[in-house]
Amino acid sequence: MKTGKITALALLAGCVFCWGAVSCVSMKTYRRTQTRALRAEQNTEALRAEVDQLREQRTSLEAQYNLLDSTRISAAELRTLLQERTKALAQVRALLDEMLQDFGSQGLTVSERGGMIYVSVDDKLLFELGKAEVSPEGERAVLKVAEVLARNPNIRIMVEGHTDNLPYRFNEGEQIIDNWDLSVHRATAVVRILLREKGIAPRRITAAGRSLYAPIATGNSEAARARNRRTEIILTPDMDRLMELLQQAY
Repeated sequence: MKTGKITALALLAGCVFCWGAVSCVSMKTYRRTQTRALRAEQNTEALRAEVDQLREQRTSLEAQYNLLDSTRISAAELRTLLQERTKALAQVRALLDEMLQDFGSQGLTVSERGGMIYVSVDDKLLFELGKAEVSPEGERAVLKVAEVLARNPNIRIMVEGHTDNLPYRFNEGEQIIDNWDLSVHRATAVVRILLREKGIAPRRITAAGRSLYAPIATGNSEAARARNRRTEIILTPDMDRLMELLQQAY
């Protein structure tokens, strides 16, 4: 009888031991699986957020591309604008050569540099030494230029006055006190003659004085100083359309 009881107790203890072991193994597996599932869920959320961010970036880039594509200057359009500019300059140059041929021996030249036309007039044609009043012959030359410009409304006009390197002899009571003043007054005097031509809008013109700081001849000889004493009428085609397209594209 005692032997039967011992055997039964041993079997019962063994069952309890086995159940506890199985229970322990199941909880470890459960917790490990739960941890993995939580990490996978977190990774999934992170990936979803990254995908959403990439979609937003793609939408933004597509919008920027569409904007650039709609404002991009085509090669053909740019070529057309440049051809129009070249044609406008050639027409003005031809007209000026024709209208001003009588003044070539009096110190007036027409040239093209850097995509601009320069009408350069020596002071011996326009002004007396140290004065800012235009001579009658100089006035006639400027009016010839004005006639050409009135027929070409898309040309912008810059009038620059230049002096030599000798100090201006200032007299008490005069408005002009130095070479800066003299160059500005001379440029303005030419502008006023140009504006007698009703076909020239004032907004097309800029007057500037360069004093002695933009010489075309070096040295202190009288010949060099005479070349530097000049007034230049600088002509450029109106390129507002081209600049507008470039600003839109970039």
